[in-house]
Amino acid sequence: MAGNVFGDPITDEDVKIIYPNKEIITRRDRAEVAFLNINAKGRDANAKTFVHNLKERYGNGISALCMIFNATGDTLTYSGKHDWHGHIYESPYPAKIQNGQWGAFLHVHPSWFAGSESAVVYRGFNGDDYLCDWMLSWGIPYIGDNHAYTEIREGHHYETDHWDNIQSLLESQCTHYEDTWNGCYSMVTIGEGTSPEFVGIMTLEGITGRNKININSFLTSNASASAKRA
Repeated sequence: MAGNVFGDPITDEDVKIIYPNKEIITRRDRAEVAFLNINAKGRDANAKTFVHNLKERYGNGISALCMIFNATGDTLTYSGKHDWHGHIYESPYPAKIQNGQWGAFLHVHPSWFAGSESAVVYRGFNGDDYLCDWMLSWGIPYIGDNHAYTEIREGHHYETDHWDNIQSLLESQCTHYEDTWNGCYSMVTIGEGTSPEFVGIMTLEGITGRNKININSFLTSNASASAKRA
């Protein structure tokens, strides 16, 4: 397991524990059980601890404490990023995030007077074996309010330059955004201040609605922790 992914992967065996009589297990079943376990066995807490330790080593300055969760039913693979301002610090973007795992990383501002503004893309499948890209983005300006934006498109979509348009969409948003596309769902949220937590959830359409309490409890604690400034 990579050093910046957290939690045991959710597999068919985990689905059988909850649904012992289920004969055919689908990607959607694995996604559902992954989301049920979003906070289980300290996986979310371990991701938080990791990224806060990165921040402590980095020190003062604008930074995004990023934590992203995979509940798509299969492994998501890193497929690219785009930095408008800033860069990743010390620990890379996770190359793979298995179903039911959190990935964590710190994105920091450049040395000159600018904030942290970036996007990352992960590739996987919807419930019908269609290749999709989940794009998660955040912005912490040097002056002004923080913002978050996400969208999902067909696989390899972001290999074409859409970044000027995405930047405009990102900067027009507030601190929470959701997207649904082709059976997939993503949600992003960012806290206030100059070093907030940024949380992204990548899953399938309809999965989160079945267990809102898990995500709401995580986002509540996220908003509280993000209140401090660098």
